[in-house]
Amino acid sequence: MPSTVCLYSVKIACPGDAAMELIVAHDVIAQWNAHHALPDKRILLPLGEDLAGDAEHDLLLEFFCGSSIPTEAEAAAAEEEIESQLRHGRPALIYFSDARADFSGNDALARAALEEFQKRHMTATVDSYGDEKEFRAKFARQLEAVLKLHEHFKAGADKAAAATPPGKPLDPRRTGPLDPWAQRILFEACDDFEAYIGRNVMGGTLRIQANGKQLVEQTDPESLAKWESAFNELLHGGYIRDAGCNGQLFQISPKGFEFLKTLGKSPIGYIAELGGM
Repeated sequence: MPSTVCLYSVKIACPGDAAMELIVAHDVIAQWNAHHALPDKRILLPLGEDLAGDAEHDLLLEFFCGSSIPTEAEAAAAEEEIESQLRHGRPALIYFSDARADFSGNDALARAALEEFQKRHMTATVDSYGDEKEFRAKFARQLEAVLKLHEHFKAGADKAAAATPPGKPLDPRRTGPLDPWAQRILFEACDDFEAYIGRNVMGGTLRIQANGKQLVEQTDPESLAKWESAFNELLHGGYIRDAGCNGQLFQISPKGFEFLKTLGKSPIGYIAELGGM
């Protein structure tokens, strides 16, 4: 049974001009996906304001920034969206740029207005920033905290963990062109939404991840050698291909999917829609 992959939508809304913030937000989300999508089995899908529509979103990212101050109607619509997000128990990250005329410097009235906004939306994360570097650092840190601690995301993570069946002992007998460990890697990756395989070596310990699982369960030299040999057999045999991330991320190749079909195994999700690449 394929395990669950949690897809979380992130609506990015910005009354006014927020070109820099949009670029940084997408970059931070992409970096989070690169580091966490495989082990956590969670993927963040950023949606622009023109694509998000009125649907529910797992995370709302709202900016009040840029040279143009939103109209009263735009500000009211933004606050209603925030309130709707919070009423449904979903998180919101709200940022004010210190470059804005009414939230600049250390003006007492501006600070008081920001504090009043924080009081109105007490369960949201409300913060301000002065430049791109400060915004990037704050957003990356607060995004990480929300994904770890907010009940909305914890519930999704628990669901994915509960849906993941325990691994079975491998039969060491070779029954085809690939050894059992290589077949296990392909089978697990085939149940991943994008058929990804992660491989890295940390402190002399080999880690091979697929379908949200750490496949190398033992660290003795014999076990490490088996998994390393299996991975190299897939790579050099053309069953998987390099997918980037400095040689740490791989994906099942067309040859790999053809082999899986001979065993009655079919891809799921995004890869299935593409016909197994």
